[in-house]
Amino acid sequence: MPDPQIEKLLIVQDRDVVLQKIEQELARIPQERSALEGHITAEEANIEAASHALKEKEVERSELDTEIKTKEEAIARFRTQQLEVKKNDEYRALTHQIEQTEQEISDLEERGIELLIEIDETSETFQDEKTKIEARIVEERKQIALLGEREENLIASIDEAKAVLKDARSVVEEQYVSHYDRVKKLSKRPPYVARIEAHKCESCHLRVSNEVNSSAPVAGEPHFCDQCACMVYA
Repeated sequence: MPDPQIEKLLIVQDRDVVLQKIEQELARIPQERSALEGHITAEEANIEAASHALKEKEVERSELDTEIKTKEEAIARFRTQQLEVKKNDEYRALTHQIEQTEQEISDLEERGIELLIEIDETSETFQDEKTKIEARIVEERKQIALLGEREENLIASIDEAKAVLKDARSVVEEQYVSHYDRVKKLSKRPPYVARIEAHKCESCHLRVSNEVNSSAPVAGEPHFCDQCACMVYA
């Protein structure tokens, strides 16, 4: 049987690990929430960018219609002017302007047809993607709400875990608690108290010296691994 104080320290260690897990999980929640919120922001930005691109095409289509109308009015003026001119070269010049403007209108109308097709295709794709993105955002907001509930539960459980740990520490001799706290500061992670099994420390998994191996079963004083410095027992 291990030293009775070690048995009590093992309980302390167990309570300590429970508290650490709660604190670690609580510390991760803001990061997880931030990641979800960042993803939502990016998703909303994608919707806005796609909507803006679609609106730009619609604005371009409207501007084309206006430009075509302006050119049609110009052709009407040129034809009126043709009725008023007396010289052949002036008549031919107006004819050239009419033909050139009609070609410009034709080009604009062709671009207008292309835009209509693009708008129809873009609009359909946009609506499909928007529906999918909005569904993802709804799920992500649910996850954020669940994180909030989880955070509240963890905060509520921390005080209880601290009280349980304090009670466990209170029944251990001071020298053992002091050594435990020292090892805890030196170690990156538990266990801080480990068994020696087959001449090896179960914390660092390295072979201990014969002296440590033989003294570990002795009760009444703490013993330490000569490899990782954690408290050991056998």
